[in-house]
Amino acid sequence: MVMAESLSVKMVKSVKAPKEPGIYYRLLCMTGKNKGFSYFLNSKRVVMGRSDKADIQVLDGKSSREHAELALVGDQYVLTDLGSQNGVVVNDLKVSQHRLVDNDKVIIGQTVYRYNKLTIEAKEVVPVEDDELEEYEEGEEDESPKKKSQDKPKKNKNILIIAGALLAVLFLFEDEPSKGDGKRKGKEIGGLKQEVISIKGASNNEIADIEVRDKFRAFMHRGQREYREKNYFRAIEQFELALILVPNQVDAMSYLRKSKDALDNYLKSLKTQAEQARASLKYRSALNKYCTIISFLQDYPNDDRYKAAEKEVEVVEEILGYRKGEYKCF
Repeated sequence: MVMAESLSVKMVKSVKAPKEPGIYYRLLCMTGKNKGFSYFLNSKRVVMGRSDKADIQVLDGKSSREHAELALVGDQYVLTDLGSQNGVVVNDLKVSQHRLVDNDKVIIGQTVYRYNKLTIEAKEVVPVEDDELEEYEEGEEDESPKKKSQDKPKKNKNILIIAGALLAVLFLFEDEPSKGDGKRKGKEIGGLKQEVISIKGASNNEIADIEVRDKFRAFMHRGQREYREKNYFRAIEQFELALILVPNQVDAMSYLRKSKDALDNYLKSLKTQAEQARASLKYRSALNKYCTIISFLQDYPNDDRYKAAEKEVEVVEEILGYRKGEYKCF
């Protein structure tokens, strides 16, 4: 079977660096409609522009259909203006051609990209001597952080954030005296019970404790900002933290529900776009959409939508002549 050509660009909705070892060339969209998308360059020639046939579609009214070209020369990409009407700016200077270096800022119209050359190295496993293992098992009180880290699995980042917030609440209220019937018990988490937060009503203005009110407002403010920027998972986390502080608070519950609905609608929209692209035989575009779903849900691999998108990627891989698992979304 003849192998299909490699995709010019892999687009993911994530600012995280890839996990697999290797050298990666990335354009990260910093502003505009595609803010937060990373474009990994996989071809010797990549075209940027407003056209839906461009390798990197620039959703900007001041972008030409074929605005600029990225060409791999040696181990560096060279940016060339393709005779665009409004030109290309790199690091605040208008250029016709420029050899890109790490952290260069590329501007087309009002849309800003940051270029990075990422080198991901394989992590080396550090051997442990038998006598070290025996000493560790004996349970010395003065264990080093390094030994502890070898015994503990990595936790999900989101769980750590929530756990940290819970501990902060516990320490904050551990010395408060009992208030009888006015006391509210929180959920049992890890064998510890969250102390009571006395509130007069549902409004955050009626939270009695000033420190609790300030923390609550901070969670709400961050959640609303993430919601506006369409970072729905982060928004959900912030509103859930707010509800841990003040259970059943009306505004937090409302925003949490809106964030979950917006997340569902966004993922449904991506799925629909991917299906339409496949129906139109635009397999590259379909792969990008499925990979966006996967990258969006990368911390939730047991989510049914994550698993469904993975299966669809395998189907498109087969259509394009790839081996199973050859195309990696991130």
